[in-house]
Amino acid sequence: MSSAKRNFVADHYEWLVAAAGILLAAGAAVAFAASLGTSPEGARARCERELRSNTAAHTEVAPANMKPLVKALGAMSEPDLLKVPDEAEGAGSFLASEKRVFCQNKDCRRPIPAKCAECPFCKVSQKFKDPVDTTRVGDDADKDGIPDAWELKYGFDPRDPADAQKDPDGDTFTNKEEYDAKTDPKDPESHPDYLDFLSVSGELKKELLPFWFKGANKIPSGYRLSFEVTDKTYRATATAIEGGEIVYRLAKPKYVKGRMQDDKVKSGWRVVKYNEGKKRVTMRGASQEVAVDNSTAELENVKDKRRLIIRVNNRSVVDREQVDLQWSREGGKTITVSAGTEFKLGNREYKVTNLAKTDKGCKVTLEDLKSGKEKTLQ
Repeated sequence: MSSAKRNFVADHYEWLVAAAGILLAAGAAVAFAASLGTSPEGARARCERELRSNTAAHTEVAPANMKPLVKALGAMSEPDLLKVPDEAEGAGSFLASEKRVFCQNKDCRRPIPAKCAECPFCKVSQKFKDPVDTTRVGDDADKDGIPDAWELKYGFDPRDPADAQKDPDGDTFTNKEEYDAKTDPKDPESHPDYLDFLSVSGELKKELLPFWFKGANKIPSGYRLSFEVTDKTYRATATAIEGGEIVYRLAKPKYVKGRMQDDKVKSGWRVVKYNEGKKRVTMRGASQEVAVDNSTAELENVKDKRRLIIRVNNRSVVDREQVDLQWSREGGKTITVSAGTEFKLGNREYKVTNLAKTDKGCKVTLEDLKSGKEKTLQ
């Protein structure tokens, strides 16, 4: 009998140990529960009562403000849902972060939502409603003379002073100049007026024709006109027929291998029409009238199609009037112009429509070939 009992204990030793362990654990749990109360809620309530019944050891210390913690815990438990902007209102993609600006309080300067009426950090009221209002001049983080709001509006870095001297639209004006002029730095057609940097330099100058009309001879096909050349590089006389170009001849023709090469040089002017004429004048010291040649020749410049009417024996014929214009940008340069001259400044083209002499020098009227607007400089 005893032998059978010993065999039962030995055979079921592991089960007996496990059962004893379970009974011990259950007893410990019951004892722990009894020490805490009848339920977890009850234990929590008893703990709160004990904490509230305690008095502060240092009464001069202000109690902690638990409101921010409670608010943060609430935001964590119920986070805001991502709102997809309405693209029709120009809000852009929901993947882009909201636009922010720096708080106007110099002691705060934290980035805040663009249209905050009050800084959520320092509670200072913001003096603007639209952060890209270019009239706002108070904030300039990089001290480059351009307000932060203006730089943010056009996509520049308000903390990089180097972008004040950049020219993203290639119109020769820097971002600082565009800000001062209230123009768009990203639009090459929006910029300060180029003509504000152009001035008249010196007086009106007269450029004479390099020849004068000497006379004409009748030939079977019409008339052959002769002209006296003032440039000593050429022979004294040049000729042309009606409809033909005035041709010079070199004063010293070139010889190659003993043969003279063609020494004809075109003047760049052609005879459009010859008008034969006579007029009667009274000779000085005599009472008798005599007939003198009063013929004219109408000439055309082959290159720019300008026309002149010159009278026979008039030795000082004005080809064109010229004046110098001084351009103060891009390192500065001098532009010599006359009526009809076209030239380019930056990305604009202009034409001189009129030159006129004044008591103080000269006034020049220019036309913007794109807009058609005219402006007079003097």
